[in-house]
Amino acid sequence: MNTERLFSIFKKNFGTPKVMTWGYVLMFFTVLTAAFYAVRCFLKSPDLPIPLTSLTGCSLFTILESLCVLVLPAVLLSGDFGDRIPGRFTGAGALILALISGIPLMMIRIPLYNAVVWFNLRVAGKSVFPVIFHAGAGSLRAGVLGILSDTVIPSFAASLFFFGLLWSRFKREDRRKAAVIITLAFVFFTMDLTSALASAAAAVWCCYLRSRIHNMWAPFLCLISMTLSERILPSVLSRIDIFDVQTVSDISLTYFYSSLPAFFMGLVLLLFFIRVLDSFSNSLRFEIDDTEYDSTIPLFDKSINLSLILTLAIAITIWILIIRGAHI
Repeated sequence: MNTERLFSIFKKNFGTPKVMTWGYVLMFFTVLTAAFYAVRCFLKSPDLPIPLTSLTGCSLFTILESLCVLVLPAVLLSGDFGDRIPGRFTGAGALILALISGIPLMMIRIPLYNAVVWFNLRVAGKSVFPVIFHAGAGSLRAGVLGILSDTVIPSFAASLFFFGLLWSRFKREDRRKAAVIITLAFVFFTMDLTSALASAAAAVWCCYLRSRIHNMWAPFLCLISMTLSERILPSVLSRIDIFDVQTVSDISLTYFYSSLPAFFMGLVLLLFFIRVLDSFSNSLRFEIDDTEYDSTIPLFDKSINLSLILTLAIAITIWILIIRGAHI
């Protein structure tokens, strides 16, 4: 095979497409995430001037990662369809519903997180630490930094990239496939095995909000209220601290007594929101028709090539390293 043929194959599979595809967006995102993971592994020494496990170091790293891995690709890859990324404004009432829905979503996420902690300790005998963490303090400074670095900026960046840019690269008929792919990418970005199920639940619900309310601001408000409600109501429903527990016997039964009722109550409340938002979306079906954009979006199969294999290989490699604790 000559050089010209090799270059043609490389350009077809890894070059920037004329019309942006979801596969290229994922590859771009995965490579940037891998780069930040490599930096995290390289800068893991506690003797650094600002250790990444400190409150300041963790906050700065989280903000920088959100901006470079999520916001930057959304800006660079939006091209001539940037106006479609935010979506359409469909009314303040729908956004208020999205905001409130973050509370029952929190009631589902925390029990899922606690269940995974219990399972890891029961089966593997240890917890897998997330890539980004810090030993938090209860000061006002810690609270402000936490809200900024754990809530506001990551929520906006995730909504812009996953439920804005990436969502816009799927045709209307491929929205279910989009939800699966976006959920997997969302979980990968967290780089936290313990919160994988909890993050997947949040991503699935945010995809639903995007499909019913038709803009990225609905997932953004939901993620904001989900995180803030967890901070405001820790005495009602709290997650297990994996840095404190070493064995299953260290986990108090109160976590399970509160988690199980909260989980089912959260499901019931979300079912109520689904009923309301379905009715809302049906009332807009004649006003909002996304099929006019479908002709400008590449076919789903256009993204299934060598670049997708590279993306999967990088993601799997990083997860293996995370489980082995390469960042610790």
